[in-house]
Parts: sequence; C-alpha cells; structure tokens
Amino acid sequence: MALTGPSPVVGLGVLAAVVFVLIVIGIPNGANRMVAGASRAVEVITLNVLVIALCGALLNDQYLFYSSWSDLFGARSSEVVLHHGGSANRAISARLKGGVTGMSSPATLPPLPSPGHRMQSYLVSDQSAYAHGQVLVYLPVGFHPGSAHKYPVVVGLHGFPSGPRSFAALNFLSTIDTLTAQHRLAPSIVVIPRIDTPSRLDTECTNGGPGEPQTDTWLAHDLPHWVVDHFPVQKDRTSWAAVGYSYGAWCAASLSMRHPDVFGAAIVLLGYFRPDFSRSYDPLNETTSRGYDLVRIEETAPPPISMWLLTTREDALSFPSTSKFLSVARPPTSVTATVLARGGHRNNVFTPYVPRALAWLGRTLPGFHG
Repeated sequence: MALTGPSPVVGLGVLAAVVFVLIVIGIPNGANRMVAGASRAVEVITLNVLVIALCGALLNDQYLFYSSWSDLFGARSSEVVLHHGGSANRAISARLKGGVTGMSSPATLPPLPSPGHRMQSYLVSDQSAYAHGQVLVYLPVGFHPGSAHKYPVVVGLHGFPSGPRSFAALNFLSTIDTLTAQHRLAPSIVVIPRIDTPSRLDTECTNGGPGEPQTDTWLAHDLPHWVVDHFPVQKDRTSWAAVGYSYGAWCAASLSMRHPDVFGAAIVLLGYFRPDFSRSYDPLNETTSRGYDLVRIEETAPPPISMWLLTTREDALSFPSTSKFLSVARPPTSVTATVLARGGHRNNVFTPYVPRALAWLGRTLPGFHG
C-alpha cells in the first residue's frame, strides 16, 4: 500500500470503524469478565492507534512528508536514497520518433570562435523572444572539430536570477573532467544556454502565448538543432541529458518529461515539478498550465526517461512537489532520489552531490558510459 492517495486513508478508516463497532456492541462478551475486560482494553488501545495513524495518513496525504514506506523508515537518517518507477533499462530502451535523430548535420562544421580553448561563447538568436541568449559550450579534452568522433551532450541549466557563467562557476565542469579522466563518464560536450531570455524574465522554460517567449521550444528544438549544426554530436536520445539546479532543475525535469525524444535523462538538483512564476509574469492559463504540471503528466502518461534527483525536507520550494512526484512515479519512468533531512535552497546543499549525480549518468545512459 502506498503512503499517499486514498488507499491508506480509506483502509485505516475502515479498520477504525470496525474496531469502534466491536467496542460499542461489546464484542467479545464472554462469561470470563477478566478476558472480556482485557479484550476491551486491547480494542480501545487499537482504536486509538488506528485513529492516530489515520490522522497521520491524512496529514501525509495533504503535506507529503513521506512519499513511500522506504522514505518513512529512513526518516531518522540524514539522507534517504529511494527508487521509484521502473528500471533504468526499460526507460532507456524505449524507441521514440523525432527528437535530434532526424536532424541533419552540415558537411562542414563552422569554425570555433575561440580555437584552442575548451570554453566557447556564442550569442544564439531566440526569435520568439526577439533576443539573443548567451550559450557557453565546454569542449572535452582533446576535442578537434575535424574529428570523426561523435560526443554525447550535457545541457546545463542555471538558476534564477543567474546565467550560464554561474553554472560554469560551480563544480559541474570540474566534476565532468574528473569522471572523464577516471573513465566513469564519456568525454562530453557541455552546452550551457541562458534560459531566461530576455534576460531576467522568469519564463520557467515554458511557451507563452502569441508574442511571448517560447522558451520550451527554444530549448527542446531550436537549441538542439543549433548544437547539431555546430558540433560533432551523437543524436540518439540516450546521448542527451539535461542537468540543472533550482530553476534550472525544474527546466531539466520539464524538458526531459515533455520531450523524452530528445533527452533520455535528467539530473534535478533542488528542483520542483510545477512552474513557480514570479509575480510579474505568468504566461499560462488554466488550460496550458496542465501541460507543465509534471506530477499530472507522471500520473497520466509517464514518459520513458531516467531521472536522478536531490531534494531536502527543509526546502519549501523543492520538497512539496518533489515528494508528490515521487509518490506517483511509475514505469516507464525511472527515478533515483536522494532526500536529505536538513538543508535549505542553497548551492552548498547540492554541490557535494554533483559527483554522485554525474557518475549515475555515466552508468545509466549508454551514450555516457565511460
């Protein structure tokens, strides 16, 4: 039995009602008063335990303190590692049409703006936002544009308000280099786009209405097309992963779940599973918002993706929707989650877990096997 939803509430309610009826009608009512008295005492204690458990189930269903029995049993631990949904093999073996696979590469790739450097900087047009967004590209050691080697792609997504440089300044790139040197992660091209175009507009990586930014389309279609046009990359979805923290983690979850034909996996660090717009901008209406409710998507049509996520019970932004998402996760989605007992919504909470998350990517998606 799950810990959320109607099942535990109904089950405990029925049991409590049955025990209450037994007490009222005086069963058991045998001749031996001592036995009958002891039985009544046990029934009263049992009823109280059931009522307390029922209250706990109601509160847990409302506030999502625990997503599963394993989560509950690990409540006293500093961290709990959970697995929800199906197997990673099932998630990555799904064959989906579209995505990057159908995009053609030019016969000759354009030259790098900064030859000989691993970090490249571009301004890429976002036509829907009438703006140019900075895109940083971090190349693997030994990269040569003319090589026939094809690389997997990590799309790195920053927080808000922030930018690509903030993602690059954290320990993602150094960890990728370390794991690559250890042959625990394949040499990869890391693409770090600005995800709030125009700058400082909290789009939540969604498509707005006519005349508003179409950030979801830009990140899931236009940017991958641009990457294929500029770099020698693998095109199957098991060679593309979205990695983000905070706002970028929400975007990573949204992109992978809404576009599993492009992204085979996501790393979600202190993210959330429903958009969290600022007060000044909310482009969604009642109808379009349902398309970005990832908990609802997981309940109704779970996509074949693998996900590694980190949340903490003290994070008021991340934990509520993440816990709900975990409670409904089912195949073919495969979710590996680390739930921390302590820690707020800060960089120093998730950065120690970046090596674990990226090592998971190297083990999980075939394109990233070291």
